[in-house]
Amino acid sequence: MPGGTHTYIYIHTIWSTNGGQPLLSRIVRKVLFPYMKQHAVSKGIQITAVDGYDDHVHCLFKLMPVQPVQEVVKQLKADAEEWINANRFLPAHFSWEDGYHAYSVSPSNVNKSAEYINRQEEYHQTKSLEEELAAFEKMVAELKK
Repeated sequence: MPGGTHTYIYIHTIWSTNGGQPLLSRIVRKVLFPYMKQHAVSKGIQITAVDGYDDHVHCLFKLMPVQPVQEVVKQLKADAEEWINANRFLPAHFSWEDGYHAYSVSPSNVNKSAEYINRQEEYHQTKSLEEELAAFEKMVAELKK
């Protein structure tokens, strides 16, 4: 193997609006997600894909070896929340749920995961967030066998 260090750590995260409220309208999402992607770069975060639906966000990012998943997600959520509130996109104060879901993604599946994330609006025409998360948990359970 040639010299140097190469890391390919991809994480697919999902987090919800506070109380699962459908506050992320299509218009908000159209401006929020490009902002998140652009602003993340200034924080040393490489977002590969970000999209979501009315009540949640999916974000696929490349994790650097010195970046804890928890800190990256915390930063992404805080920046997005601050930006939404500063721009007064909503009539009341906006916030996210405290938790999140995080799944590792093999480098060979990054494109497939990004494609899935970029089709969230289409996906959620027939499935709720709860159904989506149940499907993710089922996949994880299958891996444990």
